[in-house]
Amino acid sequence: MKKLLISLLVVSSLFVLLWMSGESIMKPSAAVAKNDKLTRIYSVEADFADAKQDLLDAIADKGLVLSYTAYAKAMFDRTANIAGGKKPVYDNAEIVLFCKADLSHDLVQAAPHNLILCPYAIAIYVLHKEPKRVYLSFREQDKSQPVTKPITELLQQIIDDVI
Repeated sequence: MKKLLISLLVVSSLFVLLWMSGESIMKPSAAVAKNDKLTRIYSVEADFADAKQDLLDAIADKGLVLSYTAYAKAMFDRTANIAGGKKPVYDNAEIVLFCKADLSHDLVQAAPHNLILCPYAIAIYVLHKEPKRVYLSFREQDKSQPVTKPITELLQQIIDDVI
């Protein structure tokens, strides 16, 4: 009985620690790859085209319009010879940019220099060494500014819809 109570205490403590750290318990096919002070990175076993379409749908479902797509892999391929890129890092890599007007207005009203935080960006990419895994990531918002919390929540909701 004592071993059972200790086991339950350990397991429940782990769930509390996960909850307090902000980590989510992912679906079996998805996992948090990294969550540091600068980025949140998630991955899912999927085809790049399907995951990208899911990402675009998730953005549109929130009533948002894509403002730009940066084709990162194409840029790296194009500049590899002059920049010393010796081997490919990505099989696919894009960064989609979009904004939500009310959140962005709140952001710059709180501090005009927050302009740099808009538009919001989500990267979607496949590492050359892991061709069956799609990664999605976004920059961590400044937690010292309460006005950024809804932006982080929005970005997280979009990622959750994809994975």
